[in-house]
Amino acid sequence: MISRRTFFRGTTLGLGGLYFAPFLRQLDAATAGGPSPARVLFFVQGNGIYPAEIQPQGIDRKKEPGTLEDRSLDGIKLPFSLEPLQPYAKKMTLLHGLSGRIARGSHNMGFAALGCWPSGKQAYGETIDAGMARQLGGIYPHVGVGVSNKPMALTYNVTSAGRHKALPTVLDPVLAHQQFFAAGTSGDSRKSFDVDTNLLDFLADDVKRMQSRLDGTDRQKLERYLQAFESMSGRQSKLAKMADQISKATPRVDPKLATISDSRTGPTGVFDRLEAQFDIAAGTLIAGLTNVATVSAAAGLDRIGLSCMASELGRTGQDVYIGAHAIGHGKYQNFAGLLGSECHAHIRRKCMEKLAKFIKTLESVPEGNGTMMDNTLVVYLSDSAEGHHPVCHEWPFVLIGDLGGRLTLGNRYLRYPWYGKPGHRTIASLYTSLLNAAGDPRKEFGIADSAIKDLDQTGPLAELIV
Repeated sequence: MISRRTFFRGTTLGLGGLYFAPFLRQLDAATAGGPSPARVLFFVQGNGIYPAEIQPQGIDRKKEPGTLEDRSLDGIKLPFSLEPLQPYAKKMTLLHGLSGRIARGSHNMGFAALGCWPSGKQAYGETIDAGMARQLGGIYPHVGVGVSNKPMALTYNVTSAGRHKALPTVLDPVLAHQQFFAAGTSGDSRKSFDVDTNLLDFLADDVKRMQSRLDGTDRQKLERYLQAFESMSGRQSKLAKMADQISKATPRVDPKLATISDSRTGPTGVFDRLEAQFDIAAGTLIAGLTNVATVSAAAGLDRIGLSCMASELGRTGQDVYIGAHAIGHGKYQNFAGLLGSECHAHIRRKCMEKLAKFIKTLESVPEGNGTMMDNTLVVYLSDSAEGHHPVCHEWPFVLIGDLGGRLTLGNRYLRYPWYGKPGHRTIASLYTSLLNAAGDPRKEFGIADSAIKDLDQTGPLAELIV
């Protein structure tokens, strides 16, 4: 009988063009008895995740509970805003009750949401997505893409690799496509890639020649430049060798999406761009370019959340602009027949539709005895915690997947005791759990909340540890 590994070596076309090379690489790892792969997608949405909006139907939401609630989602229907994720309920963990007061700000907390420090410090240290990227590696250790209603192609909003080391978020899907998939394309994009590769090689050689003429401190300073050029040149060489597999994983992006308008009288295109960015994130994971991606939706200290036209939410009749700031303050104000609170739910549902497509894409790619999604964890949160003007006593999360069995997640509703009560935990403990699962044994993350110093804020969440 032909082995599975031999079979897949000869069936690239039989897989429907679905990214054969990374799959074969994972088969090789499985054959060698190595650990299952691990990847993470962080999805950070601005303007808050209101706990009541993601509360499953049939589960009572107690006020300031004093005990841990841990129950199955079997037979439970998800609320309106999460309905697109209903097919993945068996893989889902709804996590309530964690606090993040240390990061509290007026609106979105930006870097602090993933870093657990005062929001005013901005890129103060290593955020959790950068920490996971450091552990899981990749040609691109971290990929950051997102959307905004502001006409800009690039921003620095939620991710940092260390103090004053903010990582970029590409807001233009066409630019992101060019940046991450140029090695797998043809025509002008590939020519530009080759020019960049040759330029980096030349610069590295030039630095070596200059270095030979220097001594002492100047030579050491130049060594840093050489290391940077050689690192970038090495990445270009790896990408060039992966051209075929990158080509197979490259999503199609409509060039029109490069136009980002802040119009308040016509379609914003924000959800089309979000879908394209999820496609790009999926493509980078499938191609083996990265193991950690962050998609943000109008998140960051200078953002307030997604705005759109009523028609982009499927509303008929008068097409009015639904502004994120307005619905944040206008809970009972009417917008195209919807209350402000209902607008939040409709916008979240739209985002969940795009996230569901991302999950479906990873589920369609075979890996080992299952699919890529079996080895992936999706972490969905808002950088504005539980509201437009958050208190941060509660910071809801939706987790999908279990990081290849490294965490005890799936088919669970978990709600921790209320802020300040015995057994209460913080989002820093969740992030510690993720890092522990990825091989980093640290006991704490970020800055502790001094207001609850009598509670244990160290170590992972025991309920999530395998």
